[in-house]
Amino acid sequence: MKKVLTIVAVASAMALVVGSGSAVNAADKELNIQMVSKGFQHQFWQAVRTGSEQAGKALNAKITFVGPESETMVDKQLEQLQAAIDSKPDAIGYASLDPKAPLALLKKAKTAGIPVYMFDAAAGDPKDATQNEASLGATSDIAMGIARTDGVAASALAADKMAALIGGKGKVFVISHSQVNATGIQRRDGFVNQMKKKYPKITVLPVQYADGDHLKSADTVKAVIAANKDLKGVFATNEGGAIGAVDAFKELKLTKGKIKLIGFDSGAAQINAIKSGLMNGAITQDPIGIGYKTVAALVGKVRNGTAPKNFIDTGFYYYNSKNLTDPKIAAVLYQ
Repeated sequence: MKKVLTIVAVASAMALVVGSGSAVNAADKELNIQMVSKGFQHQFWQAVRTGSEQAGKALNAKITFVGPESETMVDKQLEQLQAAIDSKPDAIGYASLDPKAPLALLKKAKTAGIPVYMFDAAAGDPKDATQNEASLGATSDIAMGIARTDGVAASALAADKMAALIGGKGKVFVISHSQVNATGIQRRDGFVNQMKKKYPKITVLPVQYADGDHLKSADTVKAVIAANKDLKGVFATNEGGAIGAVDAFKELKLTKGKIKLIGFDSGAAQINAIKSGLMNGAITQDPIGIGYKTVAALVGKVRNGTAPKNFIDTGFYYYNSKNLTDPKIAAVLYQ
């Protein structure tokens, strides 16, 4: 599977660079690219790191990939961004934990002439976190652009799948990983708004937040189930929340399928839960592609002066026990 992932990421990223009219010459001197991620506690970030390093190897760039231990550690991530700027790299990739906190540092990078391209979540105006890339571009003080999943569309698809699973009526609950960073907002709003728009007989309970921590998520889900005996479904907006919901179901010894569960991202725990029937399905991103395309965009800018698109949509799929082995699905799952 790793070989398939590599081939898919390389092909798509090279198409991106070559398609912009600026093929990257790997024979040029090695570039120094700093990648500052949102964390390390989930397999998702390890997959992004893999994609970044694959791009570095293919495009002759040294990749330094860092991130805080937890996605709640904004100050730690800011320290890492400052350290990245101080190292005077050729370019920086950045996934923002907070929409406003890094703005001064990002402007500092711009002043220093260091190109920045974001991945997964952008900094910017928190009132418009679902479309922060609108304020990105070649002249932006924030970043040239972002490579990410369309979280709104992905979670709207999750809402459609959930509605089908519960017969279009009943109570559902959303356990979210953040009410601050862009991915949390996009996925929450994509799901909730789709339910309001298309499924009037489905009630979405008040969204709760557990920082992507599986223990906190499990406790939250258990409390919601206790207060809502007629709960029909749970949507978890990231890997930690999904694993927490699975743990809650296990602890409560729920009959498989009694409460439908749709997660977000991949990883061994979610895949195993889908195979066992504890989870009905999940949305998978393309984390290796996110890492690869971010590095490719930066290399193209540094080597050729080519401004990348301000938004690179890296795609998503819904997967369940029936399509796990579909080649296009298997290529973007990570364990």
